[in-house]
Amino acid sequence: MRKTVFFLLFLLFFCFGCSESTEDKSDADETKDESIVEIPDEEIEEEADEEFDDTDDEQTEKFKFDIQRVYDDVAWLAHDDRAGRLPGTAGNDEAVEYVRKLFEELDLLPVADDDTFLQVFDFDMWNVEGEPQVALEGDILDPNSDFRIFQYSGSGNVNAEIVFAGHGMTVPPFDPDEYPDCILPAEGYDDFADIDLDGKIALVIRRGPKGLVSIHNNCPANDACVGTPCLWNFGYKAKNAALNGAAGVIVINSYHESGAAPAGMTLGEEYYTDDLPAVFISTEKMEKVIPDIKQWSESIDDTLTPQSVATSVNATISVEARVENIVSPNVIGVLPGTDPELADEIIVIGAHIDHLGTNSVTGEIYNGADDNASGTAVMMELARAFVLGEHEPARTIVFAAWNAEELGLIGSCYYVENPLFPISKTIAAYSIDMVGAGVGYGLAMHGATLSDNAWLADVMSGYAEEIELGFEVVPSSPLDASDHVCFYYSGVPAVLLSTLGMREYYHTPQDTIDTILIEDMEAAVWLSWAGIYPISMGWEDRYIGSEITYPLFQSTMDFPFPAYRKRNR
Repeated sequence: MRKTVFFLLFLLFFCFGCSESTEDKSDADETKDESIVEIPDEEIEEEADEEFDDTDDEQTEKFKFDIQRVYDDVAWLAHDDRAGRLPGTAGNDEAVEYVRKLFEELDLLPVADDDTFLQVFDFDMWNVEGEPQVALEGDILDPNSDFRIFQYSGSGNVNAEIVFAGHGMTVPPFDPDEYPDCILPAEGYDDFADIDLDGKIALVIRRGPKGLVSIHNNCPANDACVGTPCLWNFGYKAKNAALNGAAGVIVINSYHESGAAPAGMTLGEEYYTDDLPAVFISTEKMEKVIPDIKQWSESIDDTLTPQSVATSVNATISVEARVENIVSPNVIGVLPGTDPELADEIIVIGAHIDHLGTNSVTGEIYNGADDNASGTAVMMELARAFVLGEHEPARTIVFAAWNAEELGLIGSCYYVENPLFPISKTIAAYSIDMVGAGVGYGLAMHGATLSDNAWLADVMSGYAEEIELGFEVVPSSPLDASDHVCFYYSGVPAVLLSTLGMREYYHTPQDTIDTILIEDMEAAVWLSWAGIYPISMGWEDRYIGSEITYPLFQSTMDFPFPAYRKRNR
């Protein structure tokens, strides 16, 4: 019956799309506690009875969220057998099949390629060959603890002087009336002014002056920029250094954060320069040979003026890399809406299934339990809840396990470019990412501080309070580092859901099932349900107090398709 209804609805969607502009077409730990909770019947105030049809809960069997099952899904996806789920590997294929099988068992609709659950795409994936080497004044660094090679680093063998180049930014002179929120001087800011970088190695600090994301978001950039905003992007800094003559690039962490050298950082394919090697080195190692870096950084923060200078310190960077074409799929299943007036409106519930694979030098596995087996497992449980609970959502729900997110949001951005339903009719998109290793009491909704997205937090908070969840919902600043990004820049209200707390093991081999908390999984499942279920039923006005018109806006930003690179700043 569901398939019959869907195909009728699909004809409606197709006809709607015909009238759209081309822009719109554009082994688990058994010692863990089990937590099984029951979705309650709706308790609707009397004054709402006449306006809303509440028969959904009256007609359905109650579905029990099984948090232990969610935990077990995380354990399976993050097991050593999956070898880090890098696209193009057997472990990633196994994870894809794990989700595909669930969608099939739930009788979700397969609407992707050839009426399957798989939307296949290809992309160029960067790989490093052999063992990269970095030395500072002849002291050879450890590739595991002292430095990392950026994804999409070029190849090269460079031995040259290091030149400190601030944050690697060039902000041209600008009209303050045109950029009223840019706090940098109107006459501009250029870390590369008055220094000689020809054939040398540029040393740049991550992010920007004072650690203010407002500079990244609100100030103009020079021609090195590929899509705005870009000033904090690793790729932009590398390309900008190359334009100023650099033969290699070293990046260190901002002093506003940890000095460790993280894994999985990328320049992005759009910034790839085949003969420019680029590495991320630990701040501690750099300070041993250049002790004034912190002082220079603080001076930039204090004065908002460059402090660039030659260092007379030599470095060697040796990298051999290549790019090869990879074929990989998203896994997509659809639960069609049932309301004649709302069924053509789409809610996307997504989580990325991939991770970083294994360390090419040591063989260590990046299991990616928190990032992002946890989000995938929550997405799977939400799909079970809607189907096995026999809910009949008014709006159509697209459940998606995105692929190649770690390599630059490639799968989700591919969907936005090649949507299975009109993007102009997609009213909300959620990326559930890193929801297993927080502090156990709530979710951050990144992007909900934006006016276009604030209503999504209002719904989640309102419904969570109504059903007395007791978890915290924290509207947080945007993060352009997960699969909601391409949706948002295409005009869709879109947010990132992550559990609250710092991530000590982010992008390290220590991100294993042992770091996952049952309490975080419970908070993530329940709050995700609280945010999505009322909207799926068409009840959002109960919590926001007014009707919403979709789409909320059409983006005018210069956005770089096909992929916007995660971990790029």
